[in-house]
Amino acid sequence: MAGTEIRPADAPLAKRTFVDLPFRLHGADKAWVPPLRYAVYDRLSRRHPARAHQHWSLWTAHRSGQPVGRIAACRDSLFDERQGERWAWLGFFDCVDDPEVAASLFDVALDWSRRQGAELALGPGNFTTNDEIGLLVEGFEYPPVVMTLENPPYYERLWAGAGWEQAMDLYGYQFLRDQTELSERQRQALERVKERSNFKIREMRAHDFEREVGLFFDLYNQTWQHNWGFVPMPEAEVRHLARQLKPLLNPRYAFGLERNGELVGACLTLPDVNRVMVRLRSGRLLPTGWARLYLGVKRLKHVRILALGVRPDVQSAGLGPLLYGEVVTRLYDDGMLSGEASWTLATNFRINRQLEAMGARHHKTWRLYQMRL
Repeated sequence: MAGTEIRPADAPLAKRTFVDLPFRLHGADKAWVPPLRYAVYDRLSRRHPARAHQHWSLWTAHRSGQPVGRIAACRDSLFDERQGERWAWLGFFDCVDDPEVAASLFDVALDWSRRQGAELALGPGNFTTNDEIGLLVEGFEYPPVVMTLENPPYYERLWAGAGWEQAMDLYGYQFLRDQTELSERQRQALERVKERSNFKIREMRAHDFEREVGLFFDLYNQTWQHNWGFVPMPEAEVRHLARQLKPLLNPRYAFGLERNGELVGACLTLPDVNRVMVRLRSGRLLPTGWARLYLGVKRLKHVRILALGVRPDVQSAGLGPLLYGEVVTRLYDDGMLSGEASWTLATNFRINRQLEAMGARHHKTWRLYQMRL
């Protein structure tokens, strides 16, 4: 469109502009949480293990020579194979409050997606349901937690105004210490489930980290395989992610559910490092950022329940509430102030009811949009 120039951003200098753009747009907002620059570069690197089955391209929008927006598009052959669909994922979207700039970005990404053989475009997602996805449409008054997307409210207008339609909503649930504690009746019910089903909770074995990652990898791909938008996470990607998360993992909040020595359920909870990252305005760990992050994490009283699941063949045993009950108990006993369980599918009525029964409240909604190509 007139006045807006779209440039590819795959070359090193152009990619630097791409990574820097949200700092330009949102850096003055003290509530905005800067991403770690090295983590963004890592995800967009040609050496990232997802590159084995993903192909992506990046663009920036410019006006009067100044960057005013960015977008990426990705095709994932593993997703196509698993789902029998041909989707393109549009993500890393940032833009000034201008429908014309947004439309220019959408146009170039959609055109690329068509040429790559996609039949449906979905976004925003960086790049699949295994990554950070969704446009925040409700809950702006609550701070974003680790590994979730945040955006200004006007982004919803840019997407809907460009003709995108709602595809799926994702929910975030909040546990607050002063409002969440299991009742005696709930505790007794969960104890009966544990005794009757011969299951036991056991914490992550930090001394055997590589084997634990492998067990979680197998469980993840079994447990989430029937979820909307699911794409298998190859072992190389699981281990890549695990290496990044290892410094944050606390065995007390990374635990499994076993029966006869076999892992049938797991919960992964992370300290909400965004509470520290909001003060690292440059997004860089050097020269002093790493020390502030390391020391700040140790004092955190807020967490995100990143993943919780039970193997499909034992889900009827009521083990989901057992895991959530364990999380709530540990958070309360350890003096944590809040926990966010995110995200769950809006259509997952069973787990959403279980969360509400535990005292959590639905406080955020992210939306995924689609466009037929």
